[in-house]
Amino acid sequence: MTKLEISIPPLKGRKRLLDKQDYAPWVRAGDGLNDCMLFWMPVSGFPIRAQEKAWVTEFLGRLSSRLKDDFELRCEIFFRYKQITEELGDAYRSYSLQCMKLTGMGRYADADIPPTPTHAQIKEQVESGKEIDFREWVADFLIWFMTKQPERQRELFLGHGGMLTLFLPTDPKTAPPKTPFTPALRASMPIFQKMDVDGIIAGAFATRDAFLEKSKALFGTDLETRPEYPGIPFVLPMLESGHFFIATEELRTKWFSLFDLYINESIKDKGILLAFQKEQYEDVLLDVLESMRDDGFVYRVE
Repeated sequence: MTKLEISIPPLKGRKRLLDKQDYAPWVRAGDGLNDCMLFWMPVSGFPIRAQEKAWVTEFLGRLSSRLKDDFELRCEIFFRYKQITEELGDAYRSYSLQCMKLTGMGRYADADIPPTPTHAQIKEQVESGKEIDFREWVADFLIWFMTKQPERQRELFLGHGGMLTLFLPTDPKTAPPKTPFTPALRASMPIFQKMDVDGIIAGAFATRDAFLEKSKALFGTDLETRPEYPGIPFVLPMLESGHFFIATEELRTKWFSLFDLYINESIKDKGILLAFQKEQYEDVLLDVLESMRDDGFVYRVE
């Protein structure tokens, strides 16, 4: 009898069925999202506790490194202007002098730019005796940290309910030229000890980033008639978990045409959201989580 040889092709991806604990502390959204993966991680509150911040900081650092090495994705960090509380005020003002930044707009669904309050409205608020929160009268501005210092930015601003992190493909137009500053020159000039000169130069070239105009075309077309529109450099969606479920597949695909991964601190969801469409990023996520467990990192919500 002729011997029958059976060739089994190698399995693609992981060789075992995944358990929900493989994603822990992230919780994957269940039914209703077949075209993208959405994860939620609970927090004790905003600002988050020190132990939670240490874990998230380590996670984002490892995730950023893998995405850069494997897929040439870059990390861009934004912060909601309305979340610059009294507690953060001094740190923000001090850091603002050391980096380049650009203020654009964040939008919850199709939220409009709030109209400027009239004199009568202001008078009514004052006479009512109620506390006036001027943040209700301004748009949800987003501050983009153009200077690439993710570790420092996470140290200062992570966990306050306002950080948005996007991972995007690299844009060759933003690469700064090689500078003529020799080590001797850097050592002799105090400016190099006081400021991140290379970071500032890189930040200046970041203004050529293609995502700026593309974001306005995707998320700001209905704002074109507003007088503020020409001065808004970018428009980004401020997504909560509910937005993913009520959006159509076509709309979700539109979101991910701008960025590859989306990580947002969501006060309404009482946690952090992580979302992506491409399946290969799931392997990266699982590898990063496994490496952190192996190295003794444990996430606890107190």
